[in-house]
Amino acid sequence: MFRQTHIIFCHAGFFLAYMVVALLTSASAQAKEYSIDYNVSGGASYNDNEGLSAKDERATSGVRIALPISFKMRGDQVTASFLSELKSYKFDDSGYDSNDQNFESNAAYQLELGSVSGMAGYMRGSTLGTEFLDTGRIGGVATRVERATAGGNGTYFLTEKSRAYVALNYVQTDYASPRYIGGTIINSGFGAAHQWTERTSLSLGGNVSRYQSNADRQTTSDIIGSRAGFKSVLSENLDVALTGGISYVTTSFATNSAMSRPDSDTTAYVVNGAVNYRQERYSLSATLARSLRPTGNGDLNIFDQVNITYRYQLSDLSGFNASLLGGNTEALEGSIDNDRRFAQIGLGISYRLAPSWSVSSNYRYRYQDNGRAAQANALEIRLVFNPKEYIWSR
Repeated sequence: MFRQTHIIFCHAGFFLAYMVVALLTSASAQAKEYSIDYNVSGGASYNDNEGLSAKDERATSGVRIALPISFKMRGDQVTASFLSELKSYKFDDSGYDSNDQNFESNAAYQLELGSVSGMAGYMRGSTLGTEFLDTGRIGGVATRVERATAGGNGTYFLTEKSRAYVALNYVQTDYASPRYIGGTIINSGFGAAHQWTERTSLSLGGNVSRYQSNADRQTTSDIIGSRAGFKSVLSENLDVALTGGISYVTTSFATNSAMSRPDSDTTAYVVNGAVNYRQERYSLSATLARSLRPTGNGDLNIFDQVNITYRYQLSDLSGFNASLLGGNTEALEGSIDNDRRFAQIGLGISYRLAPSWSVSSNYRYRYQDNGRAAQANALEIRLVFNPKEYIWSR
């Protein structure tokens, strides 16, 4: 069974990667306009509990350098982009030092009655950047995390106001420590959308997914779900969206031990809502989500999460932003106890020194309680050089 599933995962990943290569090849042949955009940023930070630990609070100070570069191609029917991002973190506690990379490519092809698109990516980071919204176990050192992704989707217009879509996505996550459990998930989605009025659209869809962990006690979960939702532009300043559905999950456990947990069937509901409000000088957005996804604990978890973001333009050169994130997570299997509550508050102010130079200062507060409460305060000052995007044609 494991070998068959592994082959299915590999074939899906290779197929999606092949589709992205084909789209990128087509884009490079048909592109008429090209552009390069990049920036260089450097910052200094202080955190009074870098690992967000209740028992081993470690204060750190450090510096970071980031270099993201974006290359884009555009044609009459095709668009493509490549993103390369390099980051380096150095701390007075060298256990948190990390050199990270992120690469991503996207391509889209416009058809007469629809479109197809694909993406592929590779992220090489650390638990310092991934685990607050995953397991909450950042740890006393920055453990290496690698994630490969590939995906594709297609849309076909059935009528002027109705369209059908299909999507396929593949994600594989690996950790460099046995304290965490990686895994692979493949998700297929399908559905239809209808433009009910000039400002409101309705959607109906479903998904079929499989998750498999990399642990000796291997977990395999098959998910079948259905979704329904709407999007509406209430005014030129306000838009809302809401999607809800239900997922049926069958989980099996395989182990080399004579003792094995019995298979289980579980039903969970999912919700995704968003509200966006805009004015000339400020914007306010809020999202509410209940989702089902795997974590570095090797099991599927239910995540309840709310995000609120506020941005205000103080002047032509300066701006202020505030964000609030809160939620809780629990294992889908009731017999597993890894419940956790978490929250994050962010405050920041930025100032443009020159057309290509800006400086910002940010404060972040984090809290979590997984049986033992922990909190952390962090400050960062950052300088960014962002020259004008370079565009040329052939």
